[in-house]
Amino acid sequence: MMKRDRLKKENLLKTFGTLSMVILVWLLISNDLKSYPWLKTLILGLLGVIGIIYFYNSYKRDKEEELGLATEDELSRLLKYKSGYYAYTWSMYVWFCIFIFKDYFPNIETMIGGGILLSALLSFIAKVLVRIQLNEK
Repeated sequence: MMKRDRLKKENLLKTFGTLSMVILVWLLISNDLKSYPWLKTLILGLLGVIGIIYFYNSYKRDKEEELGLATEDELSRLLKYKSGYYAYTWSMYVWFCIFIFKDYFPNIETMIGGGILLSALLSFIAKVLVRIQLNEK
């Protein structure tokens, strides 16, 4: 019971941290992107989808814990390590290409922001591909 309360507190802290980050990101981009309203909508949509995925995974983990299932096993750890390795490797190639074609970006912020978003996307793709490869749902 003590472990469950600790996990709920951790989830609550993660939730408030995520919401704080979203609010800060919104405040940072709200003044700079007045001429690109569609970009604000896209960024907020992506943040919303990420939040929904996080809450779904948290809910699923809580249900598994209530059923007495292990929240962390050997296959999950292998999935994290292998997908992290692939994401890191692919991200290095992305950053290499970004720096080769840096003259085609309008400014540094766009270049760095695109690289970060591509790295995050590659991380998600690597996790999905490794999960399919390991036949885990």
